[in-house]
Amino acid sequence: MVQSATEDFTVAWEDPADAEKNWALDPMHFPRPAPPLTAQLIATIRRQIFNGARSISVNGYHYALDAMPPPPTPEVIQRGPFEVWEQDYVPRIRAACKQLRTRDYEGMSAKELAGSLESIIGEAVDAFRYTMVVVYAFMGPTFQLVDFFEQKLGEDGPSLLATLLQGTNNRTSAEGAGLAGLARTAAGLPEVSSALRDGRYDDLERVEGGKQFLSSLREYLDEFGWQAESWGLPHIPTWAEDPHTPLLLIARYLDDPNLSPDVAIQRAQREHDDAMRELESRLSGQELAEMKARLAACEGHVPISEGRATWQLTIIGSARVPLLALGRKLVRAGVLDDPNDVFFFDLEELKEAALGPSPSYKELAAARKADLARWEQLDPPPFLGAPPAEPPPGMQPLLSRFFGLGVEPSKQKNVIKGNGASRGSARGRARVIRDLADADRLQEGEVLICPTTAPPWTPLFALAAAVVTDTGGILSHSAICAREYGIPCVAGTQVGTVQIPDGAMVTVDGAEGIVRIEE
Repeated sequence: MVQSATEDFTVAWEDPADAEKNWALDPMHFPRPAPPLTAQLIATIRRQIFNGARSISVNGYHYALDAMPPPPTPEVIQRGPFEVWEQDYVPRIRAACKQLRTRDYEGMSAKELAGSLESIIGEAVDAFRYTMVVVYAFMGPTFQLVDFFEQKLGEDGPSLLATLLQGTNNRTSAEGAGLAGLARTAAGLPEVSSALRDGRYDDLERVEGGKQFLSSLREYLDEFGWQAESWGLPHIPTWAEDPHTPLLLIARYLDDPNLSPDVAIQRAQREHDDAMRELESRLSGQELAEMKARLAACEGHVPISEGRATWQLTIIGSARVPLLALGRKLVRAGVLDDPNDVFFFDLEELKEAALGPSPSYKELAAARKADLARWEQLDPPPFLGAPPAEPPPGMQPLLSRFFGLGVEPSKQKNVIKGNGASRGSARGRARVIRDLADADRLQEGEVLICPTTAPPWTPLFALAAAVVTDTGGILSHSAICAREYGIPCVAGTQVGTVQIPDGAMVTVDGAEGIVRIEE
């Protein structure tokens, strides 16, 4: 589809007709460039789940033609998305992830494993499909309810509803609560606490109580640690492989128990109760009864939304296991220097490497790593080809409420506008963080400024005074988790990470959707 492209994103198309199509960037899910195998995985998921949807990779950035999620299955329509998701789909996804991680890849030759990768990736895609066929069924009623709240209560209706939808019974909050539990375990083990505070993670096996703590940590990581950092980053090691980030966060919770997710969840519950009292003060009689009934019908929105996100990332992270198994075989054969270098080749190239090992693959991997590092510094345009047309009415709620598009930019130099996604106001130093490798830069009380967030980012919310993202609306992951932790959030600013200087003092108004840069 693409013959060639320059680093200013000028594209030479194989088919001139493709230049007349709108190829859109999805910065919420794919904000960073990807190496070849990651790009191939993303394209395969889109093609097989979104009815043959076409996508391209330009300088590592993922662009795609408009594609609608698959329609709900008959069982989802008949029994409802919440029941089918919890009782049927989650167990199937869990089993698929376990199979991806526990199959005997070491017993296969490099040639056998490379030849099996398409089938293995197909298993991951099949599991991923379960997370998509519930989209219309659970999001549609919530989008309608957002509009209803806006009609009845005015501009602040959607943010009030978003607070009312919050609940602690979801997989992302369980992930945060699990970290808090590990911090409590460590607090009762003085030598473990000391090792964590000092960053002596390698000593945990040897100190008194260390084996007990590590056993609990392994149990936690087996449940939550296989998530990819984000949807487009399967080439980055998971927490299960490298637990540095969760151990760092546990140490932070030890230093100040008030930072624990447990405290944040209690704060969020108080805000939920306050929002319900506000609703009851503004409506009465039949209107209030109708609002509560419709709210109850959507109470499963957050559990499914967060469950989908965490399981999608777990599927992607679990797919690393067979890929790294092949990488280790290629390292032993002298083909690669690092097992993770498999991500810098596509499937056909990996088959060839397994058949005829050659040192030239090391040189190619090094060159492609250099390309990826250079592409990280580029500013990808929001679309390639033709400008976007007016989206169909059925897509408008998804684009505005979930992706957060349609915010009118501020005309004031020191003001950033976005979607008011979690109510409240906070003032603090801006800390611009683009990936979790820099998580240790975020200090207590600072404002987290980032392109987007995914479930593995959520424990950082316990440290932050507020969150500001480039992407997302009031029903995005960032917004849901900010409300879960009871902190203000302005989502979908489009420009926050670019225009807000790292270290600047900012004030975040999560109700109005405004960030003021003070210095």
